[in-house]
Amino acid sequence: MKKSFLYSCMGALCMGLLIHSCKKAGDGGNKRNLSSGMVAEGYVIKPSHFENKLTVTANLLPYETVDIKTPVAGTVLSIHFKEGQKVNKGQSLVQIDDRVWKAQIKGLKAQLAAGKEELQRKEALLTAEGASQEEVDAARSGVLQLEAKIEELSVYVSLASVPAPFSGQVGMRDFSVGAYLSQGQIITQIAQSDRLKIDFNLPGRYINQLSAEKEVKVVSNNDTLMASIYAVNPLIDENTRTIQVRALLDNRNNWLSGDFAQASLILDVQDSALVVPSQLIAPELGAETVFVCKNGKASKRKVTTGVRTEKIVLITGGLAVGDTLLATGLMQVREGIPVKIEKTVSSAEL
Repeated sequence: MKKSFLYSCMGALCMGLLIHSCKKAGDGGNKRNLSSGMVAEGYVIKPSHFENKLTVTANLLPYETVDIKTPVAGTVLSIHFKEGQKVNKGQSLVQIDDRVWKAQIKGLKAQLAAGKEELQRKEALLTAEGASQEEVDAARSGVLQLEAKIEELSVYVSLASVPAPFSGQVGMRDFSVGAYLSQGQIITQIAQSDRLKIDFNLPGRYINQLSAEKEVKVVSNNDTLMASIYAVNPLIDENTRTIQVRALLDNRNNWLSGDFAQASLILDVQDSALVVPSQLIAPELGAETVFVCKNGKASKRKVTTGVRTEKIVLITGGLAVGDTLLATGLMQVREGIPVKIEKTVSSAEL
């Protein structure tokens, strides 16, 4: 029993010494390999064409839309449109009963004719001192009141015929001939969709890169049309820190307003930009760095970056044309170790 215990202790001691010696040898080997240099692939900085492209969700809005409401209360005498029909500006849509107003106008016109004759007679008698100035003024006031009443009723008559405010397509209706409509009750909707407004929001930092007539690529249901910006809200939303932008497109493909769309626009174009694959940039505390092969050795260099896409980053400082960045071995590389570039690669190969 004692011998077994002794043999176990001796075995454990030998195993520990063996592991310690292997570890020490391995560490020394790594240091020797690292100090002797490394082989890596390189990425050479070249001037590139770069487009700062932004894609956001957008809403499709009709160019014009409005709820058509009854301007005056009354009974519907006739309906002059079919649901979903295209109508022209000024076309009568609904006729409200205006017969009472017309009858009142007819009676008032007769009174007005008599009132004007009475005024003329009073003015003639005034010159002959057969009537007083007060009587002439009263007759003139009566004529003016009749004219005002006729004008008021004529307005009601004109409002009784409800026209289309602009050319477009009308919606549905929920009444029939003979129904009584209250003032302000919705008759139908009308939308002008031969042109569409593209409504979207962008981060406020881009406001200086937007201008009227800048082209916008709009995609909806796998269909593509081009639009142009016509308005930019000058105020940034304090909750979302975004700005509202609207573009206009010719709806030749008969898109439906209210549908989902994506708007893409190019905010900036550079023909000689310096771009780097995003995986070659290492973020550090308060800085971004890359490793450059300079004079056969690895050199860590801080860079300043601009616009970042899914795959590439625009470099605004810290690198120059012709610099060779380490594209592999980034986990093992250290400052100043010898580096041999076995081949150069493009961003597509990374």
